[in-house]
Amino acid sequence: MRTLVWVLAAAFLALITILLSQKGALDPLRNVALTVVSPLERGVRNVAEPVADALDRIAERQDLEEENRQLRRQIEELRSQIADLSEQQALSEGLQELLEVQEGRPDDQFLVARVIAKDPSNLKERIAIDRGSDDGVAEGMVVMSAANSLVGVVSSALNDFAWVTLITDPNSSVNAMVMESRTQGVVSGTLHNGLRMELLPQDTEVEPGSTVATSGLGGNFPDALLIGEVVSVQGSPQDIFQKAEVQPAADLARLENVLVLISFQPARLDHTP
Repeated sequence: MRTLVWVLAAAFLALITILLSQKGALDPLRNVALTVVSPLERGVRNVAEPVADALDRIAERQDLEEENRQLRRQIEELRSQIADLSEQQALSEGLQELLEVQEGRPDDQFLVARVIAKDPSNLKERIAIDRGSDDGVAEGMVVMSAANSLVGVVSSALNDFAWVTLITDPNSSVNAMVMESRTQGVVSGTLHNGLRMELLPQDTEVEPGSTVATSGLGGNFPDALLIGEVVSVQGSPQDIFQKAEVQPAADLARLENVLVLISFQPARLDHTP
């Protein structure tokens, strides 16, 4: 009975509330409630909105950081691909130039080699190539560039690599000829990518811009290999011989690929490692 009374009372109260609400009798009470609750609601909203904004900014920052990480990875991958493609293109172009040298000298046999190191000291002008005695490379063999110009001589051959003494090394000397005047002399290294041609007769004309090539005398080098170009000539009338500064034709500081002339056997070995 008690439960039934409570149920009936609750139903009656609800019915009365509905009727009063429809008649507008509860509007003052509702306004009072809104007046009391609204400031509290605004306060909660004012506190909650900065927190929500901060959380949104944190989420956005995390998304941006992740996006930046992904972009950096993509950029790194693209750079790696570009570097690889550039290296392959440079290698292909270098090999193509070397093949053209081979085609221009059909009677000679060449071995293509890559430059893998340079002598770290300042006392020698040498490079190391990735071909050695196992590939048929031997001491004294002539080394050329992709432009058919003289680079140097193999000074030491190990099993899988070899050292090449460049023509700019102080211990290097090559019997040479000024092609325009047919004047003969000796080209020696001066370090730091420089050459000097000596023993030029005083009564011959050697002008800047003249071409210098191997003469073939002595048997250490084949003839007509391009060495470089005369830059300047020094000597007074009282001197017996003139001297000429020669710019190497090969860019010896930036060699990447070379040709070892394996079909030519030097008559003697004047070059030491």
